[in-house]
Amino acid sequence: MREGLVMAAQAGDREAFRSLVEEEGPAALRLATAILHSVPDGEDAVQDAFLRAWLDLPDLRSVDRWPAWFRRLVVHAALDRARRPHRVREVALVEQDAPGADDSEARVADEDRVRRALVDLSAADRALLVLRFGEDLDVQGVADAMKIPIGTAKSRLHRVLARVGTALEAAS
Repeated sequence: MREGLVMAAQAGDREAFRSLVEEEGPAALRLATAILHSVPDGEDAVQDAFLRAWLDLPDLRSVDRWPAWFRRLVVHAALDRARRPHRVREVALVEQDAPGADDSEARVADEDRVRRALVDLSAADRALLVLRFGEDLDVQGVADAMKIPIGTAKSRLHRVLARVGTALEAAS
């Protein structure tokens, strides 16, 4: 079904593109917000990505590449937004369910330590982690989404994970 929507949108069907926006929007917002740590900035990045997608959609060679292609647009829109000066930040690091009776103090403390470790990372480093662990992409998928060589993705992931590990150990 998605491929049909992409083909129709490529032909200029605004309703098909609107359906793609509705289908892809929530996941795109989660991705952008995780990279930017800000819901408003995430929303702006997603809007930028959808605008870029609408403009560049006729150039998409293969409709089955839509998910990876659009994910890459979202990541780059988020990274572009992160580079803009004078951003107002709203910290929304981890999407959480409403607190329940089974929440323990230890779990809350662990989540707080993770948030503190992530907040010091650059948007590009958070993007690596979000793509690898949040989006569950393999290293090749991360490299593709970031438009970097696989060796660079591996080394940057290793470096970022080491930094997060060190920060978590220091917070213990």
